Amino acid sequence: MSRTARNKSETGIYHIMLRGADRRIIFSDDEDCERFLETLAKVKVVSGFLLYAYCLMGNHVHLLLKEEKEPLELIFKRLGASYVYYYNWKYELRGHLFQDRFRSESIENDAYFLDVLRYICQNPVKAGLCPSPSDYPWLGCSKILVGSGLLDSIDHLTDMNQNEMLAFIRSNCDSEHLDDIVPTRLTDTEAIARICSCCGCRHVQDIGGWEKQKKEEAIREALSVGISIRQLSRLTGVSKAVIERVGRA
Repeated sequence: MSRTARNKSETGIYHIMLRGADRRIIFSDDEDCERFLETLAKVKVVSGFLLYAYCLMGNHVHLLLKEEKEPLELIFKRLGASYVYYYNWKYELRGHLFQDRFRSESIENDAYFLDVLRYICQNPVKAGLCPSPSDYPWLGCSKILVGSGLLDSIDHLTDMNQNEMLAFIRSNCDSEHLDDIVPTRLTDTEAIARICSCCGCRHVQDIGGWEKQKKEEAIREALSVGISIRQLSRLTGVSKAVIERVGRA
């Protein structure tokens, strides 16, 4: 079946969501988040896009950007190739990390731009990771994070000052833009902490590379402390079939 063509934005501005394949975790720790932002900054210099907001979640990324010199497909080819190389090297993995095709929605007017900006900023709050957008360390929003070299000005899109913008992104937002929040018994952050504690690993991705007996013992421990099969598979990269088999044994 052929893919549906993307809606071309007349303004060049898009809301992008880049997601882990099979909802796999793509940021296991702060180092991963820092590396992704470093990679994003390098690609930004080459590709020439403007970046207005970003939010790094456990298994996906939201970006609000304006396409300039290079098209979206080339931007994310560069970004994916560099970050996946680092990630697979760090965790001794192979193959795809990201879902084959990033999702996007075009932004055609200032009001919609601001609604998407607010939605992105509220992602970590809705996922239960923090009480306020300003408390989340892996969120960037122009006008709020003053001095961040990664973000571009939105003064031409809104006349709100910093305090007004902060109040706006904290206000109610019922919209669902490329919604990717999946209800779980635990947030990914809580689950990762619980898995590392009970299994004695530094990173949840380590478990997938352990020898069979040790890996199966870790899976049983994780299941016993309330991690669901689906969430455990997504965070560790171990297939659901393997986890289900170990759980039945």
